[in-house]
Amino acid sequence: MRTLDEQRCIHEAEIERLSRSNQIQCANLDSKLAEAEKVLEELIRDKKNLEATLSKDTNEKVAELSKEISSLNTALEIKSTEIKTLRHSNAKLQLKVEEIPLKDIEISKLKHRVRELKILVDQKTNTEKVLTSKFEELQRSARNQAVISESMLKENDLLRYKIEEMESSTSEGEPNSVKTDSAIKYRSPQSVNICPTRLCQSEQRPTSSTIPLRSSQSRGDVMTRSVISLYLEQGRNRFSKGNIDTIYTPEGTFIAKDRSCSQRLSFDDAHDADDEGTPRL
Repeated sequence: MRTLDEQRCIHEAEIERLSRSNQIQCANLDSKLAEAEKVLEELIRDKKNLEATLSKDTNEKVAELSKEISSLNTALEIKSTEIKTLRHSNAKLQLKVEEIPLKDIEISKLKHRVRELKILVDQKTNTEKVLTSKFEELQRSARNQAVISESMLKENDLLRYKIEEMESSTSEGEPNSVKTDSAIKYRSPQSVNICPTRLCQSEQRPTSSTIPLRSSQSRGDVMTRSVISLYLEQGRNRFSKGNIDTIYTPEGTFIAKDRSCSQRLSFDDAHDADDEGTPRL
């Protein structure tokens, strides 16, 4: 019995201890619960404040982001346009790059053509210089020939005057004879090796009615030889041997190539009675 009482006492004491401990723990838990409720209320307020702040910030950020998006879209459109333009330009440049070899070939051909034209221009220039010098030389030669022709005309006039004097002195002894037309004509030399040619149709010989008698032909021959010797003495020293001088007389045509040579053109006997007889060698 004593043991049961002791155990009951011990058990009741233990129950009281546990009850006090439980009360203490409940009080602690109540205080903690109150503190937790306060913290919860504070957290709820903070949550609401944060939600309001976040909502406000989010709206502002959304507006800003919308503006940025619109501006970026505009920039994107501009960049797209630029990209299209650059692609188009790139395509053109690619075509031009493909044409570069052909252009290089054309450039080389044109350079070669330019060189050929420069050579041709140089040749033309040299030819022009040569022709200019020849032209000047020909002008000088023409002036010299003009001077020579003028001198020959003067000598021709002098010889004509002397021949007329000789004819007048000859005709004084023979009043019944007919005077002959013995005018000397000058023809400019053609070339160095020119041979005597036929008379031109415009240079008609005297008519047969004006030919003197056989008795006066010897006297005409002497006069002709005198005229030739006088012409050679006065004029031939000024000219080269290539100059050909033709002298027309009633008895024929004399061609003197130099001082020691003279050739006579005689008329055909069959044409002595003809007014326009043709001379022959």
